Amino acid sequence: MAVVDRIAREVFGLLFETSSDAVFVVDRATRRIVSANVHAGELLHCDVDSLIGVWLGELVLEVDRDLASAGHYEDVALRGSDGYPVHVELTVAHVRTADGELAALAARDTSARRQLERELFAKHTALYTAHAELERAHAQLGEAKRELEARNQQIALLAWRAAMGELVAGIAHHLNNPVGALASTLRRMAGILGGLPDDQRGEIDRMLVRVGELTRRIETNVAAIVQASRSAAQAEGPGRELPPELASALSAFVEKLEDIPTKDPS
Repeated sequence: MAVVDRIAREVFGLLFETSSDAVFVVDRATRRIVSANVHAGELLHCDVDSLIGVWLGELVLEVDRDLASAGHYEDVALRGSDGYPVHVELTVAHVRTADGELAALAARDTSARRQLERELFAKHTALYTAHAELERAHAQLGEAKRELEARNQQIALLAWRAAMGELVAGIAHHLNNPVGALASTLRRMAGILGGLPDDQRGEIDRMLVRVGELTRRIETNVAAIVQASRSAAQAEGPGRELPPELASALSAFVEKLEDIPTKDPS
């Protein structure tokens, strides 16, 4: 075995001395390690001499992994002295010597890289989860914003209707006083005309009847306005419960009010 080790070191001397990789030289016939450099012992956390004569299959955790052919192998799990896997990239080269065929296995430790990859994967997973949570929170915030805007619109509409109700009620109140006075005056005139002869009352009676009808019509409309203003908050729009012609006029009036630009308080 010492002779084979010497031959292996002569053949692979430059690789043993200059490479930072762990190097194992294996007899291809017996598949046993005949030589190894210092980095091989460091990689597997054992003494280099304890590796000499070991069957290569004992070091490879994946029993069905064939490493006999020359080439490059990714993510090979070797067995460390503590039994835990040591992941490496393995390059296998074949050399024919006078004493037999040898295989040089150069192993580069990738455990640190695998650990970094696991950490990056964990961070990526956490970032993805946080992003999903952020999207859900953003969606909830958007929904809450839409609900708040809808409530604000409802509040503004109710306030507008209440204001319109107060405005209409005020107009109706101011109309009601002169209309009431007019109705009272007509009743007094009718009483006075009752004492006149029939030949003097004909045309005047007809005029009083006409004026009385117009007065009652005004009183009816004013009463309808007052009634509508009391339920302004529940009404679907201006003019509900009003006579059609009055509703149309009130709607036109409200539209004019909406077109008036508001003054900036500042």
